[in-house]
Amino acid sequence: MLKISIQRYFLAAVVLIASSNAISREISYDYIQGSYLSTTADLGSAFGDVDGDGVGISGSFSVSPKIALTASYGAISYDRLLGVDIDTTALTFGVMAHSSIAERTDIIGGFSLLMGDIELSNGFTTISDDDTGNIISFGFRHMATDVVEFGVSFSRVDIFDDTSNTFEFGARFYTNEKLSFGIAYATGDDVDSLLLNLRIGI
Repeated sequence: MLKISIQRYFLAAVVLIASSNAISREISYDYIQGSYLSTTADLGSAFGDVDGDGVGISGSFSVSPKIALTASYGAISYDRLLGVDIDTTALTFGVMAHSSIAERTDIIGGFSLLMGDIELSNGFTTISDDDTGNIISFGFRHMATDVVEFGVSFSRVDIFDDTSNTFEFGARFYTNEKLSFGIAYATGDDVDSLLLNLRIGI
């Protein structure tokens, strides 16, 4: 039961690390990004909450004026729960479409192939499971000023014979044309996460 509960909730957090909120002060979809995530998953009354920390790297690369390819890798380690160490990883490859709907405002939609892995270990025995699924996402990005961006997005993850939904709200601050820092809060399906990232335009 513990394994099923972790499978249900960890992917929402892993996917956040790889989230492709790919807009910059120049509405550019070309970047490399490093991320840190702090997350809490509510596993129900039988297990309570479990906290985790993760890191990830992601990228977006334009192939046409309205299409970009995306890729990401993320890993999360959770606090020991009932004597069990929990480690997860996720690898994604996807495509993103984007279009301007107003001045300084874009709408974004994406589809990604997701390969997820979860490993549980009590120090003597290790159990692992992996699966391949997908992520469907859409969102809006708005440049409030030349140096501040706001955004909201929704992602639906389908993997391990289950689905999870996540809403994310965030802001990005630009120090120059290439470098920016982002902060975001995400919630959904009993998972709450805080994300920090550093993005470099290419």
